[in-house]
Formats: sequence, structure tokens, C-alpha cells
Amino acid sequence: MTLLSSRSSNSESRDADHLARIAIIGRGFTGIMTAIALFKRVDRPFHLVMFDPRAKIDIGEGISQPASTVLTSRVRDLSVDPGLPDDFRRWLETDDTWRDRLISDPAGLEHAFVPGEIFSTYVYKRFSEALTHRPDVIVQFGSDAVTAIDRHPGGGYSVSLGAEQRTRFDAVFLATGYGMRENSDVAPAVGAQSAVVIGGGIHAVDRALGLLADAKISHVTLISESGFLPQSHAPAAVGSVVTDQPVPGTLRGAFRFLREAASRADLESSGWQGIMNGFRSRARDLWAGLTPEERARFKRHVKAIYDSHRNRLPPQHYQRLHHAIASGAIIVRKGKVDRIATNGVLFSASTGLEVLPADLTIDCRFRPSGTDSPLLRSLIVAGLATRDELEIGIVVDESGRTKSGALHGLFAMGPLGLGSLPDIDLVPQIVSQSHAAASLLNGWIGEVAKTHDVVKVFDDV
Repeated sequence: MTLLSSRSSNSESRDADHLARIAIIGRGFTGIMTAIALFKRVDRPFHLVMFDPRAKIDIGEGISQPASTVLTSRVRDLSVDPGLPDDFRRWLETDDTWRDRLISDPAGLEHAFVPGEIFSTYVYKRFSEALTHRPDVIVQFGSDAVTAIDRHPGGGYSVSLGAEQRTRFDAVFLATGYGMRENSDVAPAVGAQSAVVIGGGIHAVDRALGLLADAKISHVTLISESGFLPQSHAPAAVGSVVTDQPVPGTLRGAFRFLREAASRADLESSGWQGIMNGFRSRARDLWAGLTPEERARFKRHVKAIYDSHRNRLPPQHYQRLHHAIASGAIIVRKGKVDRIATNGVLFSASTGLEVLPADLTIDCRFRPSGTDSPLLRSLIVAGLATRDELEIGIVVDESGRTKSGALHGLFAMGPLGLGSLPDIDLVPQIVSQSHAAASLLNGWIGEVAKTHDVVKVFDDV
């Protein structure tokens, strides 16, 4: 999906000098979802600028790892409107483009998993419709890379676009998904037969299966540092199973409680997924009560297995993965990659260092959410944000407000807050957070517009 103009505006005739200005940095799913929520929740005119150096809108980014084609949420959980939970399903059933491509699922369409391409079309359609219904809002798309954010002397935030240009905004939403880094997509070279895929998450599995499906690669070595791979969703959607017993407030006690409850569910043939869903609904309260030592222990010893049960593969992908493993097309190795070369990787296993030769190497490891990028470093240096204790993102509250900017309109949305808010990288949670943040902003954006003399945005863009 390509933007038609980097200067497009919904209402060029409106005097922007008297409007509150909002910046969204990132135009993946999290950024587009934030914009939709602002259109729906902010009940007065405003001026929105959406920054991203890429012309293409990648809705898949920030849902699963970048460029993934696997959507790990079912149709019933993919609505962009919390008030209309069946909106995506109804759109699939009525849209002429997709009606003939609906996935047949014995449990019904709402339980199905669809390709990212279809969901991207739906999200962009809802974005376009929401924008059309707000002729009082000015929207611009900036192709400049945002390099830094700081406090503005006149109030609000100064957004730097390179070394020279700075622009003032009243509110800023960071929506960079898993961080602003280069696309890691790699095409196999002619004649390539073997590949190494580094990572044990959804994105790594997706890439490994995609290489085999293209029939260009016959053998993949999948390296998982922890040895864990994503588990499977249940055949049909299950809700949250919450027991009457309180979850212990310690890390050890909480996960003993989870293991015992899951074991009982397996004996009763009800499946562990519902137990896990119920546990996840309590995870934020549990996390808030853990000591710093317990949080560090979680990162070292528990996070990998927790994520493998939290981020699940659609059943058909799970079956394809294990069929490929059983046939030898995929070999799973547990260990750490010390170095990547053009012809393979230097691999550290329990038996020592090995050289794993490969015609193609793809690195899908989870990295911190861009906190080592110049942009997010600038926030931390300016005292506008704080790294979380897991060092995978920024400390935020439920609405995405950064700890230091909680009263000043600075938000870090979606996966950027994963170290503070478990599950905030999943679609339903991003949708809820976006609407909560937009409602919060609406409460004071009118006062912001009254108390500032607003300068023009993008005069020289």
C-alpha cells in the first residue's frame, strides 16, 4: 500500500494556526490504529502529521514481528472498533473483493485465521473511511525520518527531522512497532538450497515455513536460543478460564499455579489455552507486584516459555512446522549465534562452538524496541521516557503515556510498552490502548489549543 502524496491534506483551507498539533511517528498497524482512534475519539478539529520514511504502509508491522505473513489472532479478535467486535467478520462477508476468498473453517469464520494481506486491506479501508468523516481535521504524511524529540520552550514537544529542521507539536505518539530498524527481508540467491533462520518466535517460524513453501530452499536450520518454539492455538477459539483461587503474588508461586491449572485442564480435555488466557488477564496486576529481582528472574528463566505459550501459531501452521521437523526439512537447534558470516553462522551449543554452513541466513531474533535508536535515546536523555526493567521498551501506563510525560501528551504505543504491559503487542490490546489514549487526549486537547500560539507545521516540507 503506497501513499499517493506526502503532502495530502483533508482540509487545506482550514487555518492550521489555531489547531492543536499531533504527531504520529510510524505508519505500521500501531500508527494507523492510533490515527483511527484519534479520528473517532477527539471531538474537535486538530492537525495530524504522520511520519515514516517508508512510503509503504505495512499493517503487519507491530502485530507480529516485522514482515510476518502469519496473523496470530482470529477473525473475531481483529476489529479496529472496540464497540463493534464483529466488524472485521462482517466486512469479510460483505466486501466484494474478499467474499470469494473467505477461509472455510468448520468452527465458523470468526474462529478462522486470515493472511495479513486481507487484514491490511481492512485496516486501511477503515482508516480511509474514518478520515473521510473528519473534514475538520488536517492530515499530512511526512516522509522525513524523525531523529529526536525534546521539550519545546513554548510547551509541548520539539520534533527534529534531521540536523536542521525542528517542528513543534502539542502531543506525540510513538508508534514504531518493534523499533525503527532496517527491513531484514532477504531473497534467496540463485542456487541457494540451505538456510539458517535465527530465532524461536512466530516470525522465525513464518520465515522458515515460507522458504520451504517457495521451493527455493530444501533445508532450514532453525536456531532457538531457549529451545522453545510457539505452541498452537486451540482448533476453535476459547475464552479466558479464570479460577476462583487468587493467583499468588510471587513469580514462583504464580507459575506453579499456572502449571497446576493447565495440568488439570489437560486431564479434563478442556485444553490449556483457556487457562493461559485467564492468566494473561491477570498478568499486569501480577507484574506490577513483582520485585525488581523477580522481574529480572522472569527475563532470564521464564520469559521464553511464557512467550511460546502466549504467542501461538494457527493450528495449520503449527502442523506444517512439526511435519517439516518430522521430515527433516527443518532442524531445530538450541543455542546462541555468536557471529553471522556470508556462508553461515558461528553457533554456540551446549557441546561448544560449531560452524553451521548455509547459503542464506535470516536473523529473526527479538530485539529491544528500538531503545538503542537515536530517536528513543533522545527521549531517555531528555528525561521524557525511561527504559523498562526488562530493557525491551519504555515504561508506560495503560494508555501508553510515558512515565515522565504522563501529563504532557507523550505516548509510546503498542509493542514499545511491552516491558510494562504484557500482551500489548497483540491486536485487541493495541486497539483498546489506542482508543483509551485518544479519549484521554480529547480531555485536554482543547485547552492546549487555547493556551498556545501555534506555529505552522511543515511550511518548508
